[in-house]
Amino acid sequence: MSIEKWLSKESRSKEEQEKIDKMYKELPQEKVLELKKKKIQDLKKKKGEEEVDKIETDNLLSDIIEFKNWLNQRTYLKGDLDKIAVRIQNLNRKLTLKNKELKLNNTKADLIEQFRSITPKLLEEKTRIAVIKKINGTKRTNSDNYYLRKLKSLISEKLNDASYYELLKIILDL
Repeated sequence: MSIEKWLSKESRSKEEQEKIDKMYKELPQEKVLELKKKKIQDLKKKKGEEEVDKIETDNLLSDIIEFKNWLNQRTYLKGDLDKIAVRIQNLNRKLTLKNKELKLNNTKADLIEQFRSITPKLLEEKTRIAVIKKINGTKRTNSDNYYLRKLKSLISEKLNDASYYELLKIILDL
């Protein structure tokens, strides 16, 4: 027995509806709950399958193949120039977004490795903790923000000094 029989009441005659209501009332409460749970699980499965389909359509390669198939079906491309331009722009936008995501993930991993190579003596403990929080994207406190601002000003001073040292190095190499 399925609970769908009791859910769709529009397509039934009065006699059928009374018969179904009578059967429903005769069912034990446990069976009714079991049928409801089963129906809810089936609905969740269907919804999950739809979400998987949405994720797959985001795939860049499938979009390119879809565009290729669409383009192969066209016989008169001059009339579709606007549509082609829009689809190419959308594919290009998706490609740049994917590249940015990949670069961000790669640079973040590289930055973490490079940060680990810095000697602990270079930074104060609280400043180091604040930088780690910033790298990991965890919530920072006001004191963490203070130490990051302090580090930023220190770095700008050191970079100014570094440019002078580079000039002195060039002079000494002459």
